[in-house]
Amino acid sequence: MTSGIDNPLPPERNGRFTNSVDLLLLLIVVIAAALAMSPNVADPDLWGHVQFGRDVLASHSIADTTSYSFTAEGYRWINHENLSEIVMALVVDYCGPLGLVIGKFLLSLFVILAILIFNLKQGTGTVVASILTLLVAANLGYHWSIRPQLSSFVAFTLLILLFQYGFAGWRDHWHLKFSSVKKSEARRLPPEELGICGFRLKVLWLLVPLFFIWANSHGGFVAGVAVAVAYLGLRAVEAIIEGGGWQRTNPGWTVAGRLLFMAALIGMVTLANPYGAGLQIWLLESLGSPRPEISDWSTSPLFSSVGIKLWFLVAVTGLALWGSRREHDATQSLILAILFWQSVAHFRHAPFFAIAAGFWIGPHLKSTLDYWAKPTATTVHTSVWSRALLQAGLILLMIISGTMLGNRLSDLQVRRDQFPVDAIDFMRQQGLHGKLVVSYDWAQYSIAALCSDTYLDDPSQKSQVAFDGRFRTCYPQPIIDMHFDFLYGNTPSMQRHRDSQSLSVDSGRVLRFGSPDLVLLKRQGERTENHMYENTPQWTLLYQDAIAQVWGRSTIYDNLEHPDHMPVGLRVVHDKGSSDSVTWPAIRPVQNHAVQPKTTQLLTFLTYPE
Repeated sequence: MTSGIDNPLPPERNGRFTNSVDLLLLLIVVIAAALAMSPNVADPDLWGHVQFGRDVLASHSIADTTSYSFTAEGYRWINHENLSEIVMALVVDYCGPLGLVIGKFLLSLFVILAILIFNLKQGTGTVVASILTLLVAANLGYHWSIRPQLSSFVAFTLLILLFQYGFAGWRDHWHLKFSSVKKSEARRLPPEELGICGFRLKVLWLLVPLFFIWANSHGGFVAGVAVAVAYLGLRAVEAIIEGGGWQRTNPGWTVAGRLLFMAALIGMVTLANPYGAGLQIWLLESLGSPRPEISDWSTSPLFSSVGIKLWFLVAVTGLALWGSRREHDATQSLILAILFWQSVAHFRHAPFFAIAAGFWIGPHLKSTLDYWAKPTATTVHTSVWSRALLQAGLILLMIISGTMLGNRLSDLQVRRDQFPVDAIDFMRQQGLHGKLVVSYDWAQYSIAALCSDTYLDDPSQKSQVAFDGRFRTCYPQPIIDMHFDFLYGNTPSMQRHRDSQSLSVDSGRVLRFGSPDLVLLKRQGERTENHMYENTPQWTLLYQDAIAQVWGRSTIYDNLEHPDHMPVGLRVVHDKGSSDSVTWPAIRPVQNHAVQPKTTQLLTFLTYPE
């Protein structure tokens, strides 16, 4: 039994191009897809990922308790992203911020080319291959920021590629037919004739090192294990059925045994991590608790630009499978359905569905379009001049899109209307330090700028944060609840998940717990500003701009006798903002003899050293 990938194809259906127009079109598709997957704005957790990787490299060990925090000292820390963070730290230290941007681009190029070339080799044609590549890229773009989750998306692509290669003679057919082989013929059917033995099956053992790396790079390996086990398990059932049923003499049992052993080994190899089975236990416990406060874990936003892209891909997938005249693959269909369900339940799983659809629905989409296409009685002939004009237009479009892509790859931006660039610079230049309450999506920027040895020369100037984006990996749920109580208060319309052991909602508890010294407040879209004004007897405003406020404890900064007292003339309060950006990490060195600001001017600076 063979699949379409093994059959000889016409030149235009076997990855070759019959004319330069097709080649130019495919080049534009690659550039456009790469452009969709090349956002160059820093992720809120990027500073933390690099810093935690640097910490491992500096100490030659992995921290087992929470670092940089005063609310969870000594609490266990299960970091499922160690390997990714080490790689990110090495890239930054040896190649600078642009190394991260270029690395992300190369990973996106791998996924794009894998889907495009595979579809062309499947005989889908230029149009279908281009449509799928662009659809997948559009759905990955929102998630394709510089974060450890990239390792999950790339590993999942490799997983699908290995399955496509390993089962090339078996996939793309519906094997769940109990009458495939008669019982009288079962004894005479050697395993090799089942089509899933030999060298291709041996290549699947590469799944073992793949999952070892994946399990130490990002917690998304759990989704990968689920898909891999389901895929191998379903193929095992298919082999048994195709081999002649459930009788002992069925040669399909031999193949099924190998596949099931491979599935078990995949699960076992993920135990080879710094935490052993503790990693899987924690992940399952954490995944069992909802996270409504985190947008990535919400349901798919249907009525948004990001959600529409997903639903458009879902519609194309459904249309292709429904209208196809080709035989369907039971295993692929069932797994696509599961991935769709998970994408709707948790938006961060949408890339897995997009990648799988990019590899699996091409032939069906081609079949559907061919069936609906109306045959034309005449052949359209193009002149040499019109063909040259079309080529010139495509070349111009390629130059424009390539220029846009080059601009994206030239900088890693920290937008000043999204991050407290000036507020953090004010704190660094003024030497403000201590126990810091800060919105969780600014906390890892604060960790790098205010808490780490990397950017602070004076150990006495180090701060600690109350909570940050590591979330449940190193914070107990009551601390998490306390932080989101501060951000959202008791708002009935806000979905929350609170621990049964947490006290009643108290928006001011975070300002008392552990006696914090400073608050870096996010003004946009938060209710925390009102919460701070309700506590003005205990807190005084030291800095304010359009998006951020810095508050200090009154007993320190309003006390003339305290060594950290800050005169009113050194405080900066205004509502000005800026929509420009600066290069990551957006941390200016502390100026020992800097002139202190006397007016309410924006703090501006041009460059940030790495």
